[in-house]
Amino acid sequence: MLYRPFGKDQRQVSILGFGCMRLPTDTGKMSGVVNLKETERIIRYAVEHGVNYFDTAKIYHGGKCEAILGKILQNGLREKITLATKLPTWEIGSLKDANRIFDEQRRDLKTDKIDVYLIHNLQRVFRDIYDTHRLADWAWEKKEKGEIDYVGFSIHDDCVFFKEIIASFDRWEFCLVQYNYVGETVQVGTAGIEYAAQKGLSTVVMEPLLGGALATPAGKMGQLFEGEGKKHNPVDLALRWLWNRPDIATVLSGMSTFEQVKQNIESAEKGTVGNLTAEEQEFIGKLQRAYDASQPIRCTKCGYCVKDCPAGVDIPYNFEFYNNHISAMELGGKSKIRDMPFFKVIYADMKPEQRADSCTRCGNCEPVCPQKLPIQELLAQTHKTLTG
Repeated sequence: MLYRPFGKDQRQVSILGFGCMRLPTDTGKMSGVVNLKETERIIRYAVEHGVNYFDTAKIYHGGKCEAILGKILQNGLREKITLATKLPTWEIGSLKDANRIFDEQRRDLKTDKIDVYLIHNLQRVFRDIYDTHRLADWAWEKKEKGEIDYVGFSIHDDCVFFKEIIASFDRWEFCLVQYNYVGETVQVGTAGIEYAAQKGLSTVVMEPLLGGALATPAGKMGQLFEGEGKKHNPVDLALRWLWNRPDIATVLSGMSTFEQVKQNIESAEKGTVGNLTAEEQEFIGKLQRAYDASQPIRCTKCGYCVKDCPAGVDIPYNFEFYNNHISAMELGGKSKIRDMPFFKVIYADMKPEQRADSCTRCGNCEPVCPQKLPIQELLAQTHKTLTG
């Protein structure tokens, strides 16, 4: 296993992190009952082979994941890993809620200290909660008491908002972001990865395989693998593309089978900066172009359309969700939360005034669009698709 520095004290974490959102279940789906025996088997194997970063959250597996992990990590495993979990921002009505949840998490995880603690899912819809209760300050107080080692946040939003969150608190130590080779301009994107590094934050990556879609590519991407890409392993290529960057500390993989754990550990042995060959980089470029070609709305996110929108609709943001949803469905649509396609859930959580259906059809946007998009029609289609 290879390791990289994390946090200002340069703690060494494995480049492959274990994401616990997709543990083995009796049905093979996230909504099923967790198979405790198989979960313990793959976790023990991962630790024995050098994986030392484990990420969970209070909501995973119907709220049972932390207790399951806490039980498995007894008998010496806990001391061998860096343990991360998250405060569910949307459940906070007061700091009493935050304190109660934090204590429940420590009880379930059977630990006095949580190594890595995140404010969970900081997106625009939850900004008021985050600001009102000063959750970053609250978490830092826990750190000063020795109950947390590192304070950070996870985010599902764009790079503009990402920078706002970083600027809102000058003691952030790390961030957890979605990133993969078809997501260089999605959510925080490559610009966000680079910005975090500039600000001295360690970066943890989630969804390296886009919810499993990049593990079994379909559509135009699948055709590339079936043709010239037969010699490439889709999972190995996607993971090594991330590890090729020096500004990523660890990559979380939601491993649910023993074979996935074994294969990912083998890939991690090759996860050095500069590991990709010129031929592999060229092939990934073709995959990226194939993915981009599948994006139905050719919005460049210039932002001209939003300047004079009386309703305050975030038009590029809506189009990004629509494009990502369509592409994810083409790739297999495996990424789900709350048993719904991922991007439909994120859309449902947006502020009502920012969503596509808040369009008043004033028409101010269309004359200024450099791409000459029929924005009103596309907003209606976006809302219909993401709520249908």
